[in-house]
Amino acid sequence: MSAFTASLLQHPVRRALLVLDAEGRVLGGNSRAAELVGPAREPLLREALAQGIRQLADHPDRVVGHRHEDADGVLECLLRAVRDDRGDLQGYTVSLHDGDDGAEPAEAPDAARWRFALEGARDGLWDWDASTGKVYRSGRCFSMLGYPHNAFDGSFDAWQALIHPDDRPRVAEALHAHLAGERENYQVDYRVRDANGRWRWILDRGRALRWDTHGRPLRVIGTHTDIHDYKQIELQLRERELILNQAQHVARLGSWSWDAEADVLWWSDELYLIAGLRPGSTPPPFRSQKHLFTPESYARLREASIAILREGKPYALELEMVRPNGERRVVQARGEGIPGPDGVVRRLVGVLHDITEQRRSEETARWRNDLLNRIAAVGRIGGFELILDTDELHWTDENYRIHGIPSGTPLRFEDTLPHYAPESRMELREALSRLVAGVTHEETLEACYFTPDERRIWLRITARMERRDGQPYRVTGLTQDITEEHEANERIEQLAHYDVLTGLPNRYLFEAQASAAVALARTSGKPLALLFLDLDRFKFVNDTQGHEAGDRLLREVAGRLKACVRGSDMVGRLGGDEFLVLLREVARPEDAALVARKIIDVLGMPVDLGGTEARIGCSVGIALLNDGIRDLDALMRAADTAMYAAKDAGRNTYQFYNDTFYEKVRRRVALEQELRGAVERGEFHLVFQPTLRLADGRVGVIEALMRWRTASGELRNPAEFIPIAEESGEILAMGRWALEQACRQARRWHEQGLAFERIAVNVSALQLRDPEFATQVVATCQRTGWATDRLQLEITESSLMADSETLRRSFELFRRHGIGLAIDDFGTGFSNLGYLHRFPVRHLKIDRSFVSQMGEQANMLELTHAVVSLGHALGLSVVAEGVETEAQQALLKAQGCDEAQGYLYTRPLAGPELADWLRSRR
Repeated sequence: MSAFTASLLQHPVRRALLVLDAEGRVLGGNSRAAELVGPAREPLLREALAQGIRQLADHPDRVVGHRHEDADGVLECLLRAVRDDRGDLQGYTVSLHDGDDGAEPAEAPDAARWRFALEGARDGLWDWDASTGKVYRSGRCFSMLGYPHNAFDGSFDAWQALIHPDDRPRVAEALHAHLAGERENYQVDYRVRDANGRWRWILDRGRALRWDTHGRPLRVIGTHTDIHDYKQIELQLRERELILNQAQHVARLGSWSWDAEADVLWWSDELYLIAGLRPGSTPPPFRSQKHLFTPESYARLREASIAILREGKPYALELEMVRPNGERRVVQARGEGIPGPDGVVRRLVGVLHDITEQRRSEETARWRNDLLNRIAAVGRIGGFELILDTDELHWTDENYRIHGIPSGTPLRFEDTLPHYAPESRMELREALSRLVAGVTHEETLEACYFTPDERRIWLRITARMERRDGQPYRVTGLTQDITEEHEANERIEQLAHYDVLTGLPNRYLFEAQASAAVALARTSGKPLALLFLDLDRFKFVNDTQGHEAGDRLLREVAGRLKACVRGSDMVGRLGGDEFLVLLREVARPEDAALVARKIIDVLGMPVDLGGTEARIGCSVGIALLNDGIRDLDALMRAADTAMYAAKDAGRNTYQFYNDTFYEKVRRRVALEQELRGAVERGEFHLVFQPTLRLADGRVGVIEALMRWRTASGELRNPAEFIPIAEESGEILAMGRWALEQACRQARRWHEQGLAFERIAVNVSALQLRDPEFATQVVATCQRTGWATDRLQLEITESSLMADSETLRRSFELFRRHGIGLAIDDFGTGFSNLGYLHRFPVRHLKIDRSFVSQMGEQANMLELTHAVVSLGHALGLSVVAEGVETEAQQALLKAQGCDEAQGYLYTRPLAGPELADWLRSRR
């Protein structure tokens, strides 16, 4: 009963009281309760109390309130849980208050005398009535921030507006956690703006005192505590701790302390680093640190620590630590004991100073001193003395050897001057004049000297003036031979600004000199032209004859370029096989064209590469400095664009920059951007064109051809987008998609009983360079259910020119799985019949350009016949592309061509349309 009595005493004394058991059944109540709870009210109150009891099951310390309104008036209810000393639920107590009874002294706003006790306290009181949203704040809430009493209204948002924006989410989170029952109390510190506009720290604490039956807070009470001064002290302590840590880090000084009774050890962060351990980890126990030191060092440290504990005697030792990775560090260890009130040492503190680098520096300094002594004896440093009155010059033996003059030769200062370079000679005279005049007391300069055997050497001369009776007497100093150092600097300068391979200015130096030339040209009004050169077929030479041959070719090109221009012009290597030529004072645009033609002709001449000859060409873009092209960047972009125009014009030619081709380049960039993601967007589709066997008219191969219709509905030309896809790398994704779709379509035709031998898919050289390509092809056939021996891959001649181990492994895998290879557009590339033997090629496809001219040019007819004969001699099947007339078909059949493809039979068709075409041929 004591628990029920304690609970009842917490209710206001003037209220009606009820006692409930643990199941919520009424055990008893006072007479006032019987008056207030009649038959009409009882069911409604019972339901509300049941909700409150469910809430108390999760939050037993809450006071649950309920407001009941009916025709008889307003009834305020408070529900509390009753638990015994062990925390077991005993029941509940309920207090009821009728509004007609008047306000209760302990709760009426005008009777809350307890608030006035807090008005003079250091903390401010706040009381939030959730039902009205009003917040009462004591005067201290305002005064601690410098505001007058009731400076703002009692709304919840008024105070929230004062909180620092960065702190508001944290405040909201803390309040929500308490009101949601996740935390017993609400507590958070944050910044608020005071009356002077400054931010001030306060500690906000509170607790919900009453809750409604739905678990919502009815009343929350709390305090504001001014903790600004504490925060400032805390900040200062953190700053001092940071400064101390930084000082220890800079000094490589780690500190520690050990409580001997509790066996608690603390290390500073720097001590962890010195020991090679991770900061913040648990330090090894004080009595178990043997592994941190060498055996000898640990024995001395242990003995010294015992002496502190027994006698209070501090120690200073030099020890050797061993890090976990085996690295050894030399440390100076100091420790001392802190006695307790009884004089017994129970706490040890100390520091470890990492002096490893200091010891190494000392060893290095000793080594350097010894080295300098040896250098002074045998090094290339000599001493001299110049007597000003007589002009006599005295040298040490080493100085004679440096200058290449027999030791002991009488010397005068003026006699040595002619051996110096003119600029050095003048600098020597000026330095001596400054010393004599007292402008300086010491001079150091670098001079160029020519020895009697005509060697050029560089000297660093340091001279000091000595005076007697205030007058200049003699000059003494040292001479150091720095020839190697100076030549090394010259080589570094050469490497930084000149291309190592060709000796031409590199891009950095060329742009610096060209920028100055452009600025001068714009000032003087004299015209200027830039030529952008890209070598044609250089990659072929590099790939087929090796990088050494390629390097020799580039050096030859650089020499020929310099021979084609004037001394005032500039030639530079941009990188790879690209060069730049800047022509100054070009009188007419035609003059730039003449130089470009001269360069093309000269570079087109054969180059001897050590037993073999190579022929290359070059494409040249020309840009002129004008009102539209005003700086070097614009000039280089224009010349680069013109160079690509020259390549498009057939290579081995030149083109002037024009806006039309620039727009073409912009279109190419736009196409490249459109291509990205086109596969994922489903913009590609396949069409199919068959080849027919000329002997019996049967369908041999069906070739899959890619078409692209953009999201806007525009159909792109394959001749335009395929090269861009290859250069950008998009061809890889496109090729995988095309192979998958072609195999699936072929499988559908086969299941429909349509007759054909193989499906053919075009393959890019970029795909062939992928080591995983062959495996992906086989996997695609297996995944789509298409037989590998009924798949044909069509590749160009140029794809086979870069023979590699990857290519050979891929073709071996194709051979094992019966995948056929066909050379597409045969005769248009750099033909090399050797690859027809090295690789498993089964078919040759004669390019349509040959077929279209068979009836017009006799030599073209002979050429196609030669290709057919060559293919048959190698055991290959020959296919003619672009057959459009019966006459062409008859000529090819007479020459023994095996298969033909072209509009004579059908245009490229979609899958369903080609199926109808195949059915019509049954």
